[in-house]
Amino acid sequence: MADMDNVIKCMARQLRDGDIVYTGLASVPAVLAVALARYWGLNIWFINVTEIYDPRGIAITPSSGDPYSFIGGAGFMTSLDAFDLARRGQLDVMFFSAAQVDRRGNMNLSVIGNYDKPRVRLPGGAAAAYLYRRARRVVMWLKEHSRRTLVERVDFITAPGPTKQGPRLVICTPKAMFEFDHELGELVVAGVFPGVTVDDVVNNMAFKPRVRETLSMLEPATQDELQLLNKLDPGGIRYS
Repeated sequence: MADMDNVIKCMARQLRDGDIVYTGLASVPAVLAVALARYWGLNIWFINVTEIYDPRGIAITPSSGDPYSFIGGAGFMTSLDAFDLARRGQLDVMFFSAAQVDRRGNMNLSVIGNYDKPRVRLPGGAAAAYLYRRARRVVMWLKEHSRRTLVERVDFITAPGPTKQGPRLVICTPKAMFEFDHELGELVVAGVFPGVTVDDVVNNMAFKPRVRETLSMLEPATQDELQLLNKLDPGGIRYS
């Protein structure tokens, strides 16, 4: 369970003061990352799939598309307006998760196996293909760091990875943080959590990534931060 709290903190660390941030469906960890960044004092302009603009508080429910999750909003912003904001290059951060992501940053939320006869049919990408390339920065989380989630090549490209022009892509997993290197055109290991070795990271992937010469040591969630996350999500929905 603590692993997911560390992932949420890694996600929150990617936010900057003044960011305009969007969260979509099935995005409880992303909503909590925004709340944690605000707890640290960052001024985050928060847009979400329920179309409640800049809520002052949150109360986690099983669906991040539940309007009752958001308290005291400053107003409403439709999804069309949020997408238009991204089109104009004014959306700073979009959060995503994925069933698979490969070395090129391609992500899969569609199927596992052959598209016509899949072993698993997934919920789909909704607006992923549109927003993945249009946000200035993309922050992705994976609940599992394994050979089945970090693959050489995704079974289906729901959304293509970044180009040399952007966006900046960061992926937080229970073991490490990856950044997309635009010159190499692939993911590199940029940081690890305490107690995790580079071998732990690489041996639990289906491809061998490059490793930054100077690795960041990622900060685990503190007791105060855990208290906040437990207060907002007493049912532990973020772990499901």
